[in-house]
Amino acid sequence: MKKISVVIPMYYEEEVAQQCYDRVVETLKKIENYEYEIIFVNDGSKDKTLEILEEIAQNDKNVKVISFSRNFGHQAAVTCRN
Repeated sequence: MKKISVVIPMYYEEEVAQQCYDRVVETLKKIENYEYEIIFVNDGSKDKTLEILEEIAQNDKNVKVISFSRNFGHQAAVTCRN
């Protein structure tokens, strides 16, 4: 089965992280014959963004979280490797 990977950089996004996840999953579940994964990249946020993303990942096996020690910018976030 084919897989869709969605990489989402997050920087100080505690107010919208859950809503972003909910909307992306809602859309991905409509695509037939594809598995999916969502890779959130915490780009050095010091608010609760990482905590929220880790909770989402604990409850959804299709979600992975990568966390940077500081802000590197969204270009680095979408090209990083775990």
